[in-house]
Amino acid sequence: MTNAHIRLVTRGDDAGSCHSANAAILEACQEGILRNVSIMVPGPAFEEVASMLAGLPHICFGLHVTLNAEWDGPKWGPVLPPEQVPSLVDEQGHFFTTPNVLQEHNARGEEMIAEVQAQLQLARKSGLNISYLDEHMGVSWVSDLRPRLANLAAREGLVDAHALRHLPRIKETFDNEIDRLVASLEVAPPGDYVFVTHPGYAAPDMQLLGHAGLAPGQVARERDADRRLWLDARLRDYCKQHDVEIARYTDVLTVQPPAN
Repeated sequence: MTNAHIRLVTRGDDAGSCHSANAAILEACQEGILRNVSIMVPGPAFEEVASMLAGLPHICFGLHVTLNAEWDGPKWGPVLPPEQVPSLVDEQGHFFTTPNVLQEHNARGEEMIAEVQAQLQLARKSGLNISYLDEHMGVSWVSDLRPRLANLAAREGLVDAHALRHLPRIKETFDNEIDRLVASLEVAPPGDYVFVTHPGYAAPDMQLLGHAGLAPGQVARERDADRRLWLDARLRDYCKQHDVEIARYTDVLTVQPPAN
């Protein structure tokens, strides 16, 4: 089967979460076909990733709106002083684990958008040319944050990643990420899509990422597979042979005007 024309936005999330994520994303950008990187500004390795990636002209950088810290360790909290956003943090000043818990603690919309604005300002101050906005763990349903994010993106000249479709989900199981991605491309009608990954290495700092319900080392193994996906020549060859264009968000979406 040959697709008519698909533009595929290749995205790597959670840059700034740890060193191994940063290094894997850099490799996937330089040696592979990763073209969009979503930055966790509150992440403990944010300063490192800003210095590592800021000089890559072919990469589209996004603000990965981060308002929760899901792992048992490490933890992170807001860019703003915790006392300025008290509904977003626990007693230790850390973000809550999930958007559900954030909602249960009655997160205030004005505090959420103030923290997002602070994250954007810090990313820009650190030398990153932020071009799009997306969400960590789909947080925008909490306290009706979605329209606030859309308006912020419009005001700040950012593409709102929420507007782009994900590839069709495939129910079958596959032995590797490449087969799963190719199967999705095979059934996708012509158009623009995003495929989201979390590149990493199966290294000690990545092994720390986990929580109840996950097998030991599961996150590290899955994220190492995501890294290898973007480096594999088989995927690059498939895209060339089937008219799949590797794209950036700014290639396929435009900045929307602010709502009245």
